[in-house]
Amino acid sequence: MTAIINGNIIFEDRVEKGTVLFEDGKIIAASADTTVPEHAHVIDAEGLYVSPGFVDIHCHGSGEHWFFDHPSEAAKAHLKFGTTSMLASLWRNAGAYSYVKAVENVNRAMEEPGSNIVGIHMEGPYLDPDYGCEGGNAWPCRKEEYEEIMRTGGSHIKTWCFDPMQEGTWEFAEKCHENGIRLSVCYSKAKPELLEKLLPLGLSIGNHILCGSGEPETMFVGTREPGSDVFNLVRDEITTEVIADSLGGHVRPYWLKLIYKVKGADRIALVSDCCAGGDTKGSDVNVINGELYGSRLTLSVAVKNMLHHTGAPLYEVIRMASLTPARAIGIDSNAGSIAPGKDADLVLLDETLSVKGVFKGGMHIKQ
Repeated sequence: MTAIINGNIIFEDRVEKGTVLFEDGKIIAASADTTVPEHAHVIDAEGLYVSPGFVDIHCHGSGEHWFFDHPSEAAKAHLKFGTTSMLASLWRNAGAYSYVKAVENVNRAMEEPGSNIVGIHMEGPYLDPDYGCEGGNAWPCRKEEYEEIMRTGGSHIKTWCFDPMQEGTWEFAEKCHENGIRLSVCYSKAKPELLEKLLPLGLSIGNHILCGSGEPETMFVGTREPGSDVFNLVRDEITTEVIADSLGGHVRPYWLKLIYKVKGADRIALVSDCCAGGDTKGSDVNVINGELYGSRLTLSVAVKNMLHHTGAPLYEVIRMASLTPARAIGIDSNAGSIAPGKDADLVLLDETLSVKGVFKGGMHIKQ
């Protein structure tokens, strides 16, 4: 049994000084009144924040490794910075690697002891070629293709981002729903009226809002039509992914304030969208061939940025990086908050929110 004492525990709705007690990978108690058994191994947090482990539902790599190629290495790099649960995001940049091979790679990585990969996020390939397809070409929605991917991934495929305006995607959406795969939308000119029809089929996530999201053709010159971004903001059923980099490169700081004001912490999931390769330009964004191409974020840094850009309470920003994304992919019974019965996935943070310690299932992760 282990007790972390003298910590400022970040709960869902408050920060409170107290003790977190855990054993056999599970949290037993967490409060100011928790009694520490005599036989417990005691860790004095000395005033550090004790945060729930971060949950990243949109991440392509670690800066050095892509998930499609080296999933274990990519995941471990994020674990050291407090991301105790994450989805491996697969995208068309796999090149010669097939989706099936990439899914097989992730499947094997998930089986490794202590893995923090909890599933797969498919970003494409059935997207609007004006926004989300490399080379500007549409990817045909072939039933035999996506069914093979689904068979290979099984229950590991948690979310799938697509454009419902592409040919054949409605049958695809029905197949995702049948297999328990949550749908997300981006890289699309779809109108809200069309997207509303997908809610019964499991559309529940807005894939990184205000990035490659597109707009329908306007009815009158000088006016703007509502597209997927507006749909994400208006519909309470949608959890909105936000990439909060230090520059406001993906989402400008004023947009972040608006998204927070409209959606609140229970409907915002901070994501890293971290990629490999490219140039950071001395920041936490990623640039390839002069274009913004994901980020070099960890969720610990995204938390700092969101706090700085919005001024939201710390416990709410932490919720955006833990409980909200955990709920979005259905793992909140075990992850996302500090509560009895949940996994002992914990992060120690100093006053600057730098990571000082990580526990995954109660096991201390060496920094």
